Amino acid sequence: MTRTSRLGREAPGQDMLFDDDLTDRVLRDARDPGYALVGINESVHTRHIGTRAAEHALPVRPDVAATVHQLLTAGRLVHGPRLTVTVDGRTEPESATAVDIPAVATTGPQPGDRLLVHVDVVRPGLGLVTCSVGDFSGSIIRESGTYLVETETGDVIGRARSYRAGAERLARHHGFRADPVEIEHEHEVYG
Repeated sequence: MTRTSRLGREAPGQDMLFDDDLTDRVLRDARDPGYALVGINESVHTRHIGTRAAEHALPVRPDVAATVHQLLTAGRLVHGPRLTVTVDGRTEPESATAVDIPAVATTGPQPGDRLLVHVDVVRPGLGLVTCSVGDFSGSIIRESGTYLVETETGDVIGRARSYRAGAERLARHHGFRADPVEIEHEHEVYG
């Protein structure tokens, strides 16, 4: 199944390639200290911490390098300007390319990101779902021992075994991960 993200089409199964914790760390490190792709084989090196200077670029672990290349392929990282780097004591002018975060990635959450999702149980059997950044909403309705999960437009996207599972399903439907899920029961708040 090919899915469409805000950044364009992804290859089938592309979203399955990412380790979420490693991806989060690589995206943070892409901002500071940053990465540089060195040579024609584009080996991934880390840049100098705190300055984004490319001097004394150091190779990264293979799993980090693979994740950087996957994020480049998926459009979550982009090739930036040419750089001069020092690798193994040799200065190599214009031999590297900076790795940058695309502007669209800084405007809001991206597919695959973790979001805080709220379920407000307004009455027994009805939960209203909102996410922390307002990207989606929906409802979870108890019916015949399970819960129907609906989008904000009323489209049923499936069933779930609980409010939490319904919130997770709704987040996945929109390309996100519901982490954490907060559930608030109105009768607990208002008596």
